[in-house]
Amino acid sequence: MSAVIVPIVPKTQLSRVLFTTDFTEASCKALPLLAAIARRYQAKVFVGHVWAPRPYPLVAPEVVAILDRQAERGSKRELEKYLLLNSQAMDGMKAELLLSRGKPAHEIARLADRHDISLVVMSTHGRTGFKHRVLGSVAEEVVRTLRCPVLTVGPRLAERFAKVDSMKSILFPTDFSIESLAVFPYLASIAHEYQSRITILHVLPPETAGSPEANNQAERLREQMKRALVKEISPQCVADYVVDSGDPAKTILGHARRIDADLIGLGVRGATDIAWHFHETVAYRILTEAECPVLTRHTAR
Repeated sequence: MSAVIVPIVPKTQLSRVLFTTDFTEASCKALPLLAAIARRYQAKVFVGHVWAPRPYPLVAPEVVAILDRQAERGSKRELEKYLLLNSQAMDGMKAELLLSRGKPAHEIARLADRHDISLVVMSTHGRTGFKHRVLGSVAEEVVRTLRCPVLTVGPRLAERFAKVDSMKSILFPTDFSIESLAVFPYLASIAHEYQSRITILHVLPPETAGSPEANNQAERLREQMKRALVKEISPQCVADYVVDSGDPAKTILGHARRIDADLIGLGVRGATDIAWHFHETVAYRILTEAECPVLTRHTAR
């Protein structure tokens, strides 16, 4: 393993935060997290909603335009009502409203580019089975395609995140691939802001658990991990270097529960052909099963 230089993202890099909502109860769970990040980074907040145009068969184009304008005004009223109802979770913060028409993942990416967004916050419903394979998930497509990091909350989010005051415990699972390291600068920045304890975890295959060399191998890996990343972690933070073995997703989720993680950071693949099977990956399992928020960033090949 060669030395890796991963620069810490400065505070100003997380200065424009976009929260996206579909008005469901699930999306509300991300609001306290949005407020905490925005307060800490003194970020400008945008709240966005993408509305899908309805098909109007046998209707003249000028009538379709009128109906679309009505739908847009209705979506704006709904968004304003949503923010009013959830003003307590927003902690009184002002937000610029963004509305867009089209496919959600595509429009979220377009809004993020247009408004120079440095972080997107959203929820994932964690669909599974046939419905998920046919309909897909907006969150998973956003995670795989946006240029900026994405902070998601899943359906199993613990009740303690109804209020977020700090992020004292951060988990960073890595295999030291380019993909996994993509998220680390942002984790380092957040850890610095909250003076967090950051656990850096490397998971070996299950069969290595019974190997006579397992302990020696783990010690070598811990030293290599420390040499690679210790200089990139704020001196205000405590870092633990952990090597374990087992099923990757199960092991990562187990460690997150064990340390009461306030955040998991994952580097993920971009929207390659292989990534279309995202629902079968370790990253997808963590996004949908984690009991804490998950920060992702992709590196497309």
